[in-house]
Amino acid sequence: MRFEQIVGQRNLINTLIDVVLSNRVSHAQLFLGSAGHGGFALALAYAQFVSCTNKQIYEDVKEGELKADSCGKCPSCVKYQILSHPDLFFTFPNTATKNVEKNNESADYIECFRNYVLSRNAYIDLESWYQELGVDNRQGIINVRDANTIIKNLTLKTYESQYKINIIWGVDKLQEDSANKILKILEEPYENTLFLLIAENSESLLPTILSRTQLVKLPPISDEAMKEFLLKEGVEDVENVVRMAGGDLIKAFSRTNDTNIEYRKLFIQFNRLAYVYNSSISEMLKLVEQISKMGREELKNYLNYTLVLYKECFVYNELKVDSNDNFTEEERDFKINFSKFITPRSLLSIYKLTEKAILEVTRNGNAKMIFLTLGINIGKIIRNSVNK
Repeated sequence: MRFEQIVGQRNLINTLIDVVLSNRVSHAQLFLGSAGHGGFALALAYAQFVSCTNKQIYEDVKEGELKADSCGKCPSCVKYQILSHPDLFFTFPNTATKNVEKNNESADYIECFRNYVLSRNAYIDLESWYQELGVDNRQGIINVRDANTIIKNLTLKTYESQYKINIIWGVDKLQEDSANKILKILEEPYENTLFLLIAENSESLLPTILSRTQLVKLPPISDEAMKEFLLKEGVEDVENVVRMAGGDLIKAFSRTNDTNIEYRKLFIQFNRLAYVYNSSISEMLKLVEQISKMGREELKNYLNYTLVLYKECFVYNELKVDSNDNFTEEERDFKINFSKFITPRSLLSIYKLTEKAILEVTRNGNAKMIFLTLGINIGKIIRNSVNK
C-alpha cells in the first residue's frame, strides 16, 4: 500500500513522512479513528514506507500534495503489496470457527486475512471481517496465544528490513491477560522493532496500552477527497453519498442506492409504528425482531442514516426546503407529513436517544431491547411535539 492510495489524509501523511525522514520513528504508535477513516490502510502504507529501500522524495510540493512515498517497485515494496514481507506481522481479532474449533489465534487465519485485506484495498472493518470468517454473531478477541506469538516473532532478528513491524488491528479487542503479556515488550521493545496499533475507540482501550503508545488520530476524510475518489470509482449520486457518509469511506460504500432505499423503508415503518406505539406494540415487536437480525455494524449504519433523515425532516419543517432529490413520491410525502413533528426540541431529544442507541449497539447490547426502547421513546417525543 502506497500513500498515494490512501483517500485524503494528506496533512497527516506528510507529518508521518517528516517523522520517518528525520529518524524520529516512535517504537509504538496508535492509529485511532473510525474504520472508514483509513487507520489500517494508513498504518500499512506507513509500514511500507518505513521499509522501502528507494523512497521517492518529491520536490516543489504544493499544499495538499504528498512530500514522499514508497517506490512500489523495490523487493520490499513488492512483498508488502501482497502482504508477505518476512518482517511484517499481523495480529487481529479472531475466534473459533468451523475450521478452527479451539486454540484459535491470528496465525490460523493469516491467509484468509491477507486475501480479505487485499480484496478491500486495506479499508477493513470488524463487521465485514467477522462475516468473512463466518462467525455469525460471535465477537473476536486478541487472546493470550496471539500475545505469545507476538513475543516469539519479535524476538527474532530482521530478515531483510531495518525494522520488524507488528501491526495489531483491533487492539481494543485485546484481552487484559493478553495485554499484560506484551506490556514489557511494548514499553521496552527489542532493537529495530515497531508496533503499529489500530483502534476505533480510545474508551475501549486498556489504559496500560494507551499510555505506552504515541497517538496518531485520524480525522474524517474531507468531502473533497471523498468525492474525487468516489467519482473515479464510478459511484452514482456522489453528492448524497458523501453527505451521508460523514467522512467515512466504508460508510460511503455501504450507501449504495439499494441500501438507502431499504433504510428509508425501515425508517418510515419504524416511525409510523413509534407514533402509535401504545396501540401497535405487537407490530413494533415484529419490526424490532426483523431489525435485530442485522449485524452490529449494519445496525450502526442504519441508525446513523436515520440521523440524516431526521435532520432532513427538520430542515423541511423549518425552511420548506427539500434537500434530497433521490426520494420516491411516497417517501417525499412521508417526509413532508412527518416533518411537522421534528421541531428543534424534538430533534435534539431524538438525536440524544439515537446516539445512545448507537453506543449501546457498539457495546454489543441486546438489539431487540435497544430498538424497542428507542421506538417507544421516539413515539412519546413526536406525540408530545404535536400536543404543544
